[in-house]
Amino acid sequence: MVVTGGLVLIASCSSNSRGDSSTSIAAMTPTAVATTTVASTPIAAMTPTTDATTTTVPTTTVVPTTTVAPTTTVAPTTTVPTTTPYGLPVLAGGSIGYSRTHHDYPASDVFAGGCGSPIISPVNGMVLEARRVDGWVAAVDNPATRGGKSIAILGDDGVRYYLAHLSAIDDPIQPGADVTIGQSLGQMGHTGKAGACHVHFGISPPCPGKEWAVRRGVIWPWPYLDAWRRGEQLSPLPEIEQWLSAHPTACADAIADPDAADS
Repeated sequence: MVVTGGLVLIASCSSNSRGDSSTSIAAMTPTAVATTTVASTPIAAMTPTTDATTTTVPTTTVVPTTTVAPTTTVAPTTTVPTTTPYGLPVLAGGSIGYSRTHHDYPASDVFAGGCGSPIISPVNGMVLEARRVDGWVAAVDNPATRGGKSIAILGDDGVRYYLAHLSAIDDPIQPGADVTIGQSLGQMGHTGKAGACHVHFGISPPCPGKEWAVRRGVIWPWPYLDAWRRGEQLSPLPEIEQWLSAHPTACADAIADPDAADS
């Protein structure tokens, strides 16, 4: 797996804010991003997981309903920093829209083509999570399951990209699998806590354990979506590094949340 700027591999719609304590974030000596002059502030290696019905699973987590969400772990790796091109998580052309506001935390709801439309990778990277079970139940409203069927990708830039509410996930999208920009990930849907077909798009640093509060998004995606739509290669890495520097305990707090284990 490839990461950028010295970040090391170790965040759905309508979620509420949470936080507690646990775990810590380690730092490494920043190294220069190959195509920028931005120095990165790395974080500790994380253990990617998935809720996958078609994957061999060493551990099993019970969602607080009758749904069982198995979890698969991919061994973290450290590699030479590289860069990735950037693009929209939906196919170009036609009507594409996305929000510039989002409930009580930063994220964008992207609409394009309606239910069943292709969802594609916005970067080159590696699959961290592929949640194929929609465990959200309205009566419970567990924030860890609001994303429904979802995917998390660790970009080659070291940033985590979270796509949620899919109706289906492609078979090759398994934890540890490499993906390339524009590669099909699945289909747009409204699983989890979603009122209409769209893809929830969140940008965050990866955390070294299961959590939902950081994964769902920590910076506003729309400036990057605007740039990528114009063909500009604007990286969110500098802003993610700044956010992480300002919130050094965010991952630990998110991992300690009572619902984190259901993520």
